[in-house]
Formats: sequence, C-alpha cells, structure tokens
Amino acid sequence: MPGVVVTTAVRTGPSTTNVAPASTFFVAGTAERGPTNEAKLVISLADFETRYGGYTASGTLHQQVQTFFEEGGARAYIARVTDAATDEVASLTLTAVGGGNAFTVSAANAGAWANGAANGLEVVTTDGTGSASNFKLYLNDELVYQTGELATAADFVSAINNSAVATIYISASVNTASATLGASAGLQLSGGTDGDAPTAAQLVTGLDLFETTYGAGAVAIPGSYSTTVWDGLLAHAVDKNRIALLAFDPTNTVDDSVTDAEDWIGTQTNTEYAGFYYPSITMTGSAETSLTISPEGYVAAKRSIAQNSVGAWQAYAGLNSKAGFVTGISTPIDKADSDVLDAGYINAIRVIQGSVRIYGARSASTDITNFRYITAREVLNYIVTEAEKRLEDLVFSTIDGRRTVFGRVEARLIGLLEPLRREGGLYEAFDSEGNQVDAGYSVLVTDALNPVTQLATGTVKAKVGVRVSSVADRIEIEIVKSNLTASVV
Repeated sequence: MPGVVVTTAVRTGPSTTNVAPASTFFVAGTAERGPTNEAKLVISLADFETRYGGYTASGTLHQQVQTFFEEGGARAYIARVTDAATDEVASLTLTAVGGGNAFTVSAANAGAWANGAANGLEVVTTDGTGSASNFKLYLNDELVYQTGELATAADFVSAINNSAVATIYISASVNTASATLGASAGLQLSGGTDGDAPTAAQLVTGLDLFETTYGAGAVAIPGSYSTTVWDGLLAHAVDKNRIALLAFDPTNTVDDSVTDAEDWIGTQTNTEYAGFYYPSITMTGSAETSLTISPEGYVAAKRSIAQNSVGAWQAYAGLNSKAGFVTGISTPIDKADSDVLDAGYINAIRVIQGSVRIYGARSASTDITNFRYITAREVLNYIVTEAEKRLEDLVFSTIDGRRTVFGRVEARLIGLLEPLRREGGLYEAFDSEGNQVDAGYSVLVTDALNPVTQLATGTVKAKVGVRVSSVADRIEIEIVKSNLTASVV
C-alpha cells in the first residue's frame, strides 16, 4: 500500500569500514565444527557461528571470538584444531528409487556436531516433476540448503559440491550416477565423533594455517598456557611479523605468573614480539551465566581498535582499552600488584574507575632501551610488511645509469614513513631553538650501498632508520603544600 515503510536491522561486524590489515586477530583452538585444513576470515560473531558453530564447554574459541567482536575487534582468522587421529566424520548414504545406493553425503568436517540424532544434520527429499526430486539439508532443524529439482545422483552431487553454502556443511560422492531419489524425511547423518582434545603441540601446528600473505596482526591460542604453546606462538610471531598474546593459567597468582614469565623469557630471544597479560577476565555467557576466560580476545579487540583508529604506535592500554562487554577480572589487581607484574614483564588488567582496562603496554623483552613497549615492535612490524607491499612492484625494474630505480625505492619508502611522522608515530628531534634536527626517520639508497659490482648481480639495497615514539605509562606529579604565610610554588 502507499506510504513510507521504515525497517530496522542489527549490524554485526567491524564498527568501521576503515579496517587496517594489521588489526587482524589470528586465533587457534577447538570449535564445535569447521574446517581444519585452512584458516577462514570472519568479520562478526554471526560469521564465525555459520562456519564454526556455537558455544562449547570443551573450549573457549567461541567465547574468545565473541569477546573480540563485542569489544570492537574488526576481523579474525580462525584455525580450528582437532586430534585428527581420534575424530570421525558423520555421513549418510541415500537410497535410490528401486533400491541400491544413490549417493553419499559426508559432513564437511569431523565432529559429533553433524550427528542428526542430536539435532545435527538431517536430510529431507521431496518429489518433483517426473522423476526429479529436491534435496533439502537442515542443521539443528533449520533449513540451510536445498538443491531445487534435479533428476540423478550425479546431478545432486555436482550441485552440492559446487555450492558455496552446501560445502560449509557437507560434501557428496556418487554411488550410482544415474540413480534417482524418492521422497523421504528424517534421514540423519551419523558416526561423527569429536575425538580427544588436541595436544599443545597440535595446537601449535594449527598456527601454520595462518599464512604470511594474511599480513600482520596478533596471534593467540587461548586457554592453553604451556611453554610449548608460548614457544610456538613466539616462533610464529617472529616468522610472520606478528605479535604473540600470551596468558596464564587462571589459577595462577601474581607471583606465580611473574615466575613463569621470567623463567620462560630467560630461555628465549626476540621476546619483543610477545606480550604477557594477567589475570583472566569474566564475561556473560549463555543463560546469563558468568564465564571466566583468558584475556587474549579482549586484548586483541583493543589492539584492533588502536590500529584502526590511530595506528601501530597507539598503545592499547589505559582509557583506550576501556571494556564494554567484559564484566570483570578473575583476580583483583591493585597498584602494588600492577607494579610487581610490570617489573616481571607482564601487563596487568585492572578495574579503574569502575571499568576493566589493560594497564600496561610493555613487551616481554628485557631490552628495555629498545623494546620496553610493545608498540615499538608493532611499528617495526608495520614498516616491514608495508615496505614489502610497496616495493614489490619495483622488482624486475631496469637498473640504468641514471639510478632511476634508486629514486623510486627512496620515494616509496619516504611515502610510507612520512605519514607515520606526521601522525606522531615517529619521534622527531629538535634543537634548543625549536629547529628540526631530523624527522624521526632516514632513508638511504646511495652509491655506497649499491656499488656497481653489486648492481651487476641484480641487487638494490636501501637502508632505513626510524626512531619510534615512546609511551607515557607513568605520570609523576609533585604536590607542595604552602602555609598561610608562604608563597605558592
């Protein structure tokens, strides 16, 4: 009928269209379902649940992803890890008209999630025109896919295996290509099992799904706190120019966590690629229950906001990390505890002015001069990954006597660094009269770096120097009381 019709909807996903690739959260763990041979990008909790299912008591991946998006995170790559030796895939073979097997459908991935007896996957076929029929797939009693009218088993298998929707849930294989289907209902997939919980080593292997081409970001294996996991996360972060988010067993005390962190740091190199966070956080789960989870999803969300709203040099701590979805922390942390944690290379999570906040911006590095703050490594990771992107197009350029390629390399590197300087990410030097000494960076592509003998081998070298801005994590004020007869200082 005539008039103005206004509807409303709920939007899920990132709160901004300006999403920095480096804001990505790479997270591995166990889920109800989902692929185990590749990592998938999700941009909302609904997106995650479509591929990986809902809440499970056996793991915290769902809760971590929920916290990440609820707290403002923008994008996450998910690696589902299982014990492939003990899990099983559910399946169902459909009977042809007149008897025999037509085709078999198998769950897209292992787990008890697909067993129809537990409201998993169920198939209904309905009669169509002539010998044709329609294949419908239900998950938890909700229709998720249908083929439309098709004639033979070969047609059904082709339609299923070429559908972006169907292959989220199932795959199909032909038994008798020319077979037709009759009407049937309540056909349930069965035989799927979850198997044993993955080991720490298997969880670390899951990090291999996060390819270099996915870019920079933060990586975590929430709910697993062994040194095997910490070792794997750090190695991955160093190799891929990412930041490893590390946490502790929820039963740890402040002193336990400091001891664990210092013992581990003493055996490692390149620990500026990692950050420790303590304690665990609380969130509201299903049926309004309070759940305690490790803090990686929350930290990754605040990191994502910092990267998207400001840049790699912005600390994801203090007011910038004020929680909206997280309800509390598992262990009360006061200023004295925070100081102990900071001295032990751990970032405290505290309740400040009634809200949960990250109260530290340091890395796990003992190189205090260069890498006290995690933002120093963040900025370098950003420069490394962006330099690779911007210079890639210059590979196979001609090296001529006019040094044209030198100028192009220099221009692209300056184009990368100059915005960082303007926005405060690089620390400019000024003399006592306010004159700029340097811009906080330098770019050299000179003859000295590139002698003719080297150019003859096809190699062009550039040298970049940067001075990364620091973080004000301590503000000191002296308050002086004057008596009635004295001046106010």
